Formats: sequence, C-alpha cells, structure tokens
Amino acid sequence: MMKKQITHDKPPYYAYFEHADGSWYMLWMTHTKPKTERGHDWHVHATFEKHDATKPNLDSKWYEKPYGTSNWDFDSFESAVEYFYQERYLVRLQHGYELVIANIPTAWPQTRE
Repeated sequence: MMKKQITHDKPPYYAYFEHADGSWYMLWMTHTKPKTERGHDWHVHATFEKHDATKPNLDSKWYEKPYGTSNWDFDSFESAVEYFYQERYLVRLQHGYELVIANIPTAWPQTRE
C-alpha cells in the first residue's frame, strides 16, 4: 500500500481506495461549464478493478478526467456531493476498502466506522 495522501481542499472531491484483495476504486467529481448537452453540470465518476488487478497510474491527474467506467449526472453541487458521499464513498469504507488518496471535507471519515 502506498503512503496516504489526504487533502481537505475546495471541491470537486476525489478519492482512491485499495482493498486487501487487490481491488482498487477511483471516485471523483467534475463540473462542466457550460452544462453538458443533457443539461447537467455536476458529475460523479468511478473507475475500478477487482481482485489482484494492475494498479492505475496515480501520477496522472486522473481526478480531472471527464468520464470514468461509470458516470452519474446531477443538476446541483449538493446532489452530486450527497451521491458521492452516501452511495459511493461510504460504501467503499463499509466494504473494507482503505482510503489512500483523497481530497475530501475534513468531517468525512477516513476509515470504516
């Protein structure tokens, strides 16, 4: 496991998790201006691999990519953050993933509660 790099800067937020079984999970938000053709300006993205997968290139600015393997669109910043946190971020911690790299609010947990 690499050295943790957790920051608490302004959004958009991102998080990279690793699991003891070799799985990894990247999660990030983007803001598009102007809105996309479908009319959304906030997005949550995820890219992941399961079980003994080759690790991604973490030296790149992966958290700025405009899309991931899975993508969700939102009309507001608040809705995007709620989904990021409740449906993706906390679930990774609950499933035993370790947070390795992130830019998240200070109040968010960094380990399973």
